[in-house]
Amino acid sequence: MSGGPAWRGKTSLGKSIARALGRKFMRVSLGGVPTRPRSRTPSHLRGVAAGRIVQGMKKAGSNNPVFMLDEIDNWGTTSAGIRSALLEVLDPEQNHAFSDHYLEVPFDLSKVMFIATANILDPVPPALRDRLEVLEIPATPAKRS
Repeated sequence: MSGGPAWRGKTSLGKSIARALGRKFMRVSLGGVPTRPRSRTPSHLRGVAAGRIVQGMKKAGSNNPVFMLDEIDNWGTTSAGIRSALLEVLDPEQNHAFSDHYLEVPFDLSKVMFIATANILDPVPPALRDRLEVLEIPATPAKRS
């Protein structure tokens, strides 16, 4: 996970990683994802961005892209369904059998390299942070001597 203030090149870093690995790059912004219940959404799925991961994979046209989950700090403290889905996606012990419960489609995410970004690390729950390596990007570039 890369953490740091907005406009510090976190997305550019993700694109560079994808290019260096010869993989496609896919970015899904999690900021502003609706978290209010919808009347037709089953209670265990309320707040989950329906099918965003599988839709992103389809759009990438690849089963092994570098997949950026942008602004994970804006999602971290919302519904339990969102936290549970993110924990499953980011856990290598579980993501080979990821199940998109909204679309009811099983999907193997084990070949995907996930990169998450956050402007602030504090809102990201500890259980989620434990599944991530954190690379902090400073607010101000270091001065060169």
